[in-house]
Order: sequence, then C-alpha cells, then structure tokens
Amino acid sequence: MEPLRPMSTGELLDRTFALYRRNFFLFVGIALVTHAFYFGYQLLTIHSVPIGRAARFGAAYYTSLGLGWVFLTIVLTISQAATVKAVAAVHLDQTTSVWAAYGALRRRIFTVFGVLIFILLIAGVLTAILFAFLAVAMGLVVAALSVGGGAPSATTSVVIGLVFISGVFFIFVGIYVRYALAIQACVVENLGAWASMKRSTALSKGGRWRIASVYVLFVILSVTASSVFAILARWAGTSIHNWTAKLILIDVSSLVSGALTSPLATIAMSLLYYDERVRKEAFDLHWMLATLEESVPAVPAAIQT
Repeated sequence: MEPLRPMSTGELLDRTFALYRRNFFLFVGIALVTHAFYFGYQLLTIHSVPIGRAARFGAAYYTSLGLGWVFLTIVLTISQAATVKAVAAVHLDQTTSVWAAYGALRRRIFTVFGVLIFILLIAGVLTAILFAFLAVAMGLVVAALSVGGGAPSATTSVVIGLVFISGVFFIFVGIYVRYALAIQACVVENLGAWASMKRSTALSKGGRWRIASVYVLFVILSVTASSVFAILARWAGTSIHNWTAKLILIDVSSLVSGALTSPLATIAMSLLYYDERVRKEAFDLHWMLATLEESVPAVPAAIQT
C-alpha cells in the first residue's frame, strides 16, 4: 500500500505518473470505454459535418456539436467516477479491473450526475450574472457615447468581449477548484450530491491554488497531446481523398489522445483528495488503525471471561 502522508506538489505529481504507469491498462481501459461511446456518437453524426473546403456550417452541425458537448460531459463524468474508484483501490493496495470500477458505480451513478448538475447550475447562474452585468455596462457605454453623437469603438467592443471571456474563465476555474474533490467525496464516502459539494468545499479550503495549478498543468498536457495527435492525423490524411475518411481519422486521433491523457487529471485530483484528508483529518492514522483492527484476530469469549 502507498504510504498515506502529506505530499508536496512535486511528490503528488510523481505519484500520479507512477500510479498511471503501473496501472496503465487499467486507467486507459476505463477512459477508452467512455471515449469509445463518444466516438460512436461522432460516427453517427458525421453526416452533419460540412464536407469540402468551401462547405458552410449549418444548423445541423451546430446542433450536433451542442448535443455532442452534452454527451461528452456525461461520459467523461462517468469515466471520472470510475477512475476515482480505481484509484481508491490501487492506492490502498486492493485489486480491481475496468469492469469492476464501472460496476461499483451502479448505485452511485445518479448521485454522481447530481454533482455534475449542481456544478453546471452554479456555473450557469454565475455566468448569467456576469453576462447581465456586462450587458448593463455595455448599455451605459453606448448611452454615454450616444450623447456625444458617437458609437462604441472597435477597441471598446473588443475590451468588453475580453472582459466577458476572462470573467467566464475565472468563474469556471473558481468553481472547479472549489468542487474539484466532489466526485471523489461522492464515490469514496458515499455522500449525497449536495453533501459531496459541501465536502469538497471544506477539503479544498486552503489548497485551491495547488488544485488549480495541478489541474492547469494536466489541461496543458492534454491539449498538447491532442494537438499533436490531430496534426499527425491531418498529415496522414493528406494522402486520403475521401473527406469522410479524413474526418474519421481525426476522430480516431481524438479518441486515442483522450484515452491516454484524461485519466491523469482524475488520478491527480484523487490523490489531492486523500492528501487533504491526511492534512485535515489525519486520514493516514484512521486508515492505519482500521487496518490493524482488521488484522488482529478476535479474542475468544472463553479467554475474555
């Protein structure tokens, strides 16, 4: 069993990659299952993608893109929860498998979806508030300029747009670092959806900068790998004259890069979950005592008397 003790960020990253290497087929297998479902969705909706260099993107394309985002969010959440189960097993020196990790979610899957819905609702409400604030600000700017017979300059419009984009980015990052450990709390501690959110808030307090830095690191790694695979797919597709085949090749590259890189962030967040419990609750001591209690044989009643 891995020693349960407070870890520095460097130690946490080392252990993340060590767990990933030692259990490569387990974690990639878990990710591959859900990414394969999304790949199937891409194949079913590939007819909505405009074919050819001069093709126009229509309503069907944007509809399938939006539904694809929803479907991808759902399957990635399931994959994340299964990966958390696998990390809990291998980190505590227990045996598991791809199907065992998914099978362990049978009674928790709707609660996991509840966590996802809460997070999306909070993000949506805060984004709507930001949008309303910027809309009012834009209206005031237009009103002020119209008094002098002017109109908002291109620079003003760009600045307001950048403020909105930056605001949405910081909202999502802020929500993520606050609730980054909610799935872990839900799956490991069998908590309800809202209780998992509150649990993550308590555990992440004081460590959110570290959570953000670790998450950003793995996002950069994932985007880099995805870009490399996409470039290779496009290069390989230069010799293919069928546009549908080219699109399928790009989707395959996305499937492979996603399966290879997506487990890393979840493993890291799961280790952060245990690390925060060790720091705040002496989880290492509780686990050691529980292990000792399981290993000590029961004293016969005759001896007790």
